[in-house]
Amino acid sequence: MLGTNYDPVVERHFRGHKKSITNISFHPDEPKVATSSLDHTFMVCSFAQSMRANRFIAHKDAIYDVAYAPSGEVVATASKDRTVRIWVPTIRAESLDFRAHSGTVRSVQFSPTGRKLVTASDDKIVKLWMVCRRRFLSSFIGHTNWVHCARFSPDGKLIISCSDDKTIRLWELASGQCVKVINELKDPALDVEFHPSGVAIGSANAGGSIKIYDLRTGSLNQHYAAHSAAVNKVKFHPNGDFMLTASEDSTMKILDLLEGRPIYTLKAHKGGVSAIGFSPNGEFFASGGHDQQLLIWKSNFDKQQNEEKKPKSLYSSEEKFDLESEFSSLSLDKKDSASTSRQNEYQEKDNVNVETDETDEDDDDDDDQIAEKLEYLTDLGDVIMGSAHRSRSCYGPITEIPGDICPVKIINMRNSWPQSIDDDLEQFNKKIHDSTNFSSSQMDSILEIFREQIKYVHESLDILEQRLTSLESEG
Repeated sequence: MLGTNYDPVVERHFRGHKKSITNISFHPDEPKVATSSLDHTFMVCSFAQSMRANRFIAHKDAIYDVAYAPSGEVVATASKDRTVRIWVPTIRAESLDFRAHSGTVRSVQFSPTGRKLVTASDDKIVKLWMVCRRRFLSSFIGHTNWVHCARFSPDGKLIISCSDDKTIRLWELASGQCVKVINELKDPALDVEFHPSGVAIGSANAGGSIKIYDLRTGSLNQHYAAHSAAVNKVKFHPNGDFMLTASEDSTMKILDLLEGRPIYTLKAHKGGVSAIGFSPNGEFFASGGHDQQLLIWKSNFDKQQNEEKKPKSLYSSEEKFDLESEFSSLSLDKKDSASTSRQNEYQEKDNVNVETDETDEDDDDDDDQIAEKLEYLTDLGDVIMGSAHRSRSCYGPITEIPGDICPVKIINMRNSWPQSIDDDLEQFNKKIHDSTNFSSSQMDSILEIFREQIKYVHESLDILEQRLTSLESEG
């Protein structure tokens, strides 16, 4: 394989879960990730030199989502057992739990300030909660089938949700109203993500495609037929110019949104890739799959963009201002955003061991301590109501498990031939015919890259044909 200094590389790998990994959340300041799994547990893994992990038995059923609070000291988990739990992992695995929905809770996320939670459920409802009091604030009703995901906008004033009813809905927190509906024609979106600018969203489609919509108009800006099976997750790079995708076809793709094409195909999991996430500064990303493995990657691909001095962002500051005028009741000024990605470098910190506690009895003193700690860590002024409950059991630490990792295959389509049809096809053909310049493995890699590009061109043409047909029928 022809590697470059800009290729992503696997830095660490862990194997502690016993079933599929469902989601990944990076700590905002430290080199740690939290992972959730169908095995009823979540893990907190350090990928610093100490390479340590702690696993918590957190729910009575599968956990579908895990999220760090902006403070980095509190973790939320969402489960099939219909509950959400708020964890303070540094205090003997203590947690506060509450019944959130009448169906499976598919997603949970803190607001940019850490004061609120948004949850999405199979009961077809998106709900908003006050974290400190565990108090229900409002419901967003409109979906007619399972809601897979609900996410806050970067400034915390909007929520985007996707459902099996084949719609993506944009909600305004202030009014509780749905201000825009995007209809998926064929397959539903399984995941949705706000662009860092707040003016666009990306969606992962069950049919294998990735779509980027402009929220001001609801129009489809980019469409990638990049996978041969359902796309489980999509994540924007913090700089907004790249996207990472994860699919049931066992691959991940890195999309260059400025050039409008995939630049890497990553094959590192046995089976579907079910969870991905970027570190706050984009230096690292993580992937988890049905093979129960967690891989920590060094991004690298964004370095070439910086050296080539490409345009800074897919969406400019002027475009953000346009969205503010689109919804007069909203303020999307970037300077008011509380979720601007932290660009500070990771600093290695000591890992805190988690003690096992098997008792179910409540202790008033401990409850007060947890409540005070949670209030401080989430930077809230309210008083927590209700009692806290300890984790019934937890295991830790778990060290990194060497070996038994699926062979990593990285297909670089960024600098492959032909880079442009007019200028490079003749040179490409010449080098292909002069096989003495390449080893057998290099030839295989080049041919696979070429096949990937041909496949992408064909799929893009099919998409264009479908859109033209749709426009003709509308006309």
